[in-house]
This record gives sequence, C-alpha cells and structure tokens, in this order.
Amino acid sequence: MVKTHTLSFPIRVPDGMQAQALRLLDASRLAINQIITTLWPQLDAFAGERAGPAWKQVERHLLTRSGHGSRQERCEMEQAGRILRAQASRKRVFEAIVPLLSEGLIIPAQGKQPARKDHRQITEQVSTLRAQLQDAGEDAEAFVAMTNLMAQACNWYLHTGAFPSTYEALQPVPVLSVGHLTFAGDDGMKAGQTYRARIELAPGCDLESRQERQLASLSLRLRTPDDQGKWSWGAWSQAIALPPAVCALLAQGALPQAPTLREIRGDDGSRVAVLDLTLEVSARYVSPLEQETRVLGWDWGVRSLITVSILQPPEEGDEERYRQVSRPLFLDTGGIDGRQARLRREIDRLKACRDRYGQLVKEAQAAQQEHGAPLPAHLAGWQQRVREYDARISQCWKSYERRNRELAHLASNLLILLALLSDCRLICGEDLRTLKTQGRGRGVRGRFRNWRNNSTVRGELWRVLKYKCHLLGIRARQVEARGTTHTCPRCGEPAKTYASAAPEDRKKAVAWGPMLCCSNAECLWNGARDYAASLNIARLGMAFLLTSQQTRRYESYRMTSPEVNSCLYSGQEATLLLPSQGITPRSPEGKHVYYAGWSYAIALRTSQPRGVLAILSTSQLRKDVLSSA
Repeated sequence: MVKTHTLSFPIRVPDGMQAQALRLLDASRLAINQIITTLWPQLDAFAGERAGPAWKQVERHLLTRSGHGSRQERCEMEQAGRILRAQASRKRVFEAIVPLLSEGLIIPAQGKQPARKDHRQITEQVSTLRAQLQDAGEDAEAFVAMTNLMAQACNWYLHTGAFPSTYEALQPVPVLSVGHLTFAGDDGMKAGQTYRARIELAPGCDLESRQERQLASLSLRLRTPDDQGKWSWGAWSQAIALPPAVCALLAQGALPQAPTLREIRGDDGSRVAVLDLTLEVSARYVSPLEQETRVLGWDWGVRSLITVSILQPPEEGDEERYRQVSRPLFLDTGGIDGRQARLRREIDRLKACRDRYGQLVKEAQAAQQEHGAPLPAHLAGWQQRVREYDARISQCWKSYERRNRELAHLASNLLILLALLSDCRLICGEDLRTLKTQGRGRGVRGRFRNWRNNSTVRGELWRVLKYKCHLLGIRARQVEARGTTHTCPRCGEPAKTYASAAPEDRKKAVAWGPMLCCSNAECLWNGARDYAASLNIARLGMAFLLTSQQTRRYESYRMTSPEVNSCLYSGQEATLLLPSQGITPRSPEGKHVYYAGWSYAIALRTSQPRGVLAILSTSQLRKDVLSSA
C-alpha cells in the first residue's frame, strides 16, 4: 500500500466564470445552512460510526432536499455532514468537561477590574482530566478542544451568570456565512454532474535554467443556476495556467482529487470565487523506531523564535547520560518581531481612534432618540471614519497573518534541514497551544512578548511542520512543555532564571530571565534558557525513543520522570553543518549570519568562532556540505 498525502492549491476562477461560480455558491450555501439547521437537534446521530462519506449519513436523516439535482444535493449534504461530524466531536468533549464547570474557574470582580476567567485554574483542571483519560487508556488528543470549550463556557457564565448545561445551549447553529462547497459527492472530473475539469500537460522550456519542464493547465465547467434559478451547464472556461509546484507534482504522478469551490470576501465587500485544487501526492514511510539513534529538540525561545539541539543515546561509560551531538542553533527573528510589534501598536492606535468616533456616533443617535435632538452635521463624516478605520485594521491583521505564515514555513524548513543534515528522523517540540502567558508583561517589550507567545504563529508552525514531516518520512512529536525551561539539562534539578549569568546579577531570580543557572554545587551549569529548554525537550524525546525500542510502548514523559536522563556535552561531535542558504549573506558581525534573503530580519547564531562562521557563510562551502549530505 502506497503512503500518500493530500495537498491543496487555491486557483482563482477566471473572470468569465466568476458570476456563475458565485451564483452556485449562493444557492448551495442556503441549502447547506438549511440542512444544518434541520439536523442540529439530531447532532448525537453524527457522533458514532463515521465509515464512508458524510453525505450518506446525512441522507438517512434528511427528509426534504433542495431540488438542485442528485449530485448537487450530494455535494451539499457532504459539506453539511462534515460540519455536523465536527460539531458532534466537540459535543462529546463538552460532555467530558461538564463536571469541571464551577465558579472556581472565575476570578471575582475586584474594584474596577471586572470578573474574568482564571486561565491557570482552567489549565490545571484540563491537565488533570487529560491525565485521567490517559490512565484509563482513552483518547486524550482532545486536550486543545477541552481548554477552548472550558474557556467558552466561562465566557458564557460571565455573560449570563450560569454555566451551560448542554452543548446546544453553548454553541449556536454553525451556519455558513460565505459560500463553501466540496465536489466530493460527485462522480469525478470526467463524468461529474455538478462540475467537469480537465488537466493538460505540455512540455515547456525554463528560460532561466535552459531546461525543459512540464507545463499544466486546467479547464473548468460548472453546472450553475441562472438569474431566474434555472440550472444548466455553462461553457468551458479558458485554460488556467497552473503554478510550477502543481506542474511538478502532476509530472511526478500526483492524482487530482475532488476540488472545493469557495468564496473569498474582501474588506470592501468584493467577492471572489476560488477553486482549491487537491492533489494526492506520495509520501515516504517513516523508518522503524528501532533504527533511530538521534532526536532533534526545539524550543520556543524568549529572545529567539526557536532554539535547536540534537541528542543521541548514551554510549558505554557515559553513566546513562544522553550525548549532545550539535551545538545550539538560535533562529533570531528580532527584525520580524519588531515589525510585528509596530504593527500591533498601529492596530491599537487605529482601534482607539475608531472607538472614539464610534462613541460619538452612539451618543448622537442616543440623544436623538431620547430628547429629539437633531443629528450633528458631522455624523456622516464620523461614520465614514469608522468604516475607514475598520478597513485599515483589517489590512493590518492580514499583513500580520501573512508574515506568520511565511515565518512558519521558514522555521519548519530550517528544522527539517537540520534533521536531514544530522541524520535524524525524530523532531520533538513543546506543545504550547494551550499554555497562555499570564499578566500584561513589564513594559512595551514584555507586553509584546506575551502577545506574541499567545498568537497563532505556534499553531501555524506545527501545522506546516507536521505535513512536511509526513511527506519526508520524519516523525514530528509534541512533548509536555511544563518544567522544560526551569530544569537543569545536566543534573535534572530545578533551576532558576536570571537576567544575566554574572555572579553579581544572581541576587534575584527573574521569571522570564534569559539565562538559566543551576544552584546544585556539584553541577553549576549555566547557559541560555532557550538552549537549556531545547536540551530538555530533546531529553524527553530521547526517553520516548529508548522506551519504545525496549518495551514497544509509546509513552509520554515529563521532566520529573525517572526515565529522562541528564545530558552530556560531547564537543568533538557538536559541529555545525548548516551554512547560509540562497543569496550570499552580509558579512558576519560578531557571531551572526543572516539567512536567505531575510537580511536585517532573521539571523542564525551559533557558538562557533567568528572565523569559522565566516567560512560557513560562503556559497562554495554551502554547495560542498549539501552535496556531501
């Protein structure tokens, strides 16, 4: 059996078909929302067996249909069934956390500060429940959903004064606000009754490399309603040139799957129809754990985005200590963080301006309703200002999300490159999706640090890293993050963090200090906190690796587990194999090499001397290392 993975590529529908596609999405959205609303009281029926397509499960419970045609109705039922299945899974998770809902999760109002959720108590309650599910042998992968649902229930309590007793009371009916239709219920591209498509490959020439390459184009035909609601087939679209990545996958034998038609709405109310072309590509099988010898551990840093270290099992005479075979590597995204921080401050400023004009509009309208006062002459201008500020805020958030996606791809590529160069097929990172940074931070830098840690870049990086590792046959594993940043990697004892490693600066520990110093008289290890955390995460991964090799069991460990051995540094093998990629970087200053077109924004920092780092920055060595790897 061939291991495969699906990749989706958005293709803009040609202008000549935009009107047809949008009418199809409008008609299908109404039908899908009607199905969801009708079957919402029967949500429990979608929590059981899920073998087969979702439309067959919906068909057994649906009494009335849209009348749009057999295959079109199947596609609408498939889209509605997927939504109902996802909501049924969330309902089962909600039923598991209902016994935990109590007023102890709420911090009472104090002075001018209103009542609010106790995030620490929520995390502790969910962690306890997760441990119970693991001990009982049940599935504990719903940890994130538990935390989100508990926070949602607390918000309901703050709004109504009581916790919800049923999931239907907590969650409104999840109807679609924009068009989204899958063609998975149809008969394929050639014999489809709702859509038809053909992909044509043709040889071409790459002018830059002077080499031949495959060119591909897509032609599309849709069955859509007209302005009077009569359904009919439209004409074939013009040939749509596909991106080079899609052409390369098709040339390698990737199989097209059922596409998805969806709608994108702009800030100005414009609507664009997009076809998500789905390809089934081959993926590599992961090697057995018995053949693995190294673990790459990476940590979300305080001063850098990620910090990477690599360990291997102990050798004879190491006294059960893991051996470190790489020097630490820090991905410094200070330039990007600075831009994101400035963008965040701009968003806050725009929100304050919008709220100020919005308050003026509300006061003017309230005065007219209560006292019959005439509306001010500037009311229309105030309302226009509110709309302009909303549009600018939306643009800022889109810029922030684009940077996060680019940063996630860059960091994931770097992790995979380091793993391949070090002959490592197990990547371990801390799971921080449910750990929320508490407090407002100290100063502007501290507030932005908390905001960055709670942002979506971590979830985006894990999403990108997982599917890339799946394609390349690498294991990506999330480990328990608690205790990794305050534990000495050499002796395993709890340690404190400080603002500096100098002895005169260790009088007072700092919770977010960048340096970790061990107080054990027999150890006295000190170094960057991010470096220590990456070693500890690699230790957790190594304990998982050794246990699975010895007992054939897959277990998760914490820093307090006895199976997590200490780490031994072996300098003769801790060499850096990563030169700068892409363009020739700037001349190194100190111990920095700037990465691949991200000059002044992202830097690689290592413990190598300046002369060695300068050699690593040359393009000739980059070619030699990559060819030898």
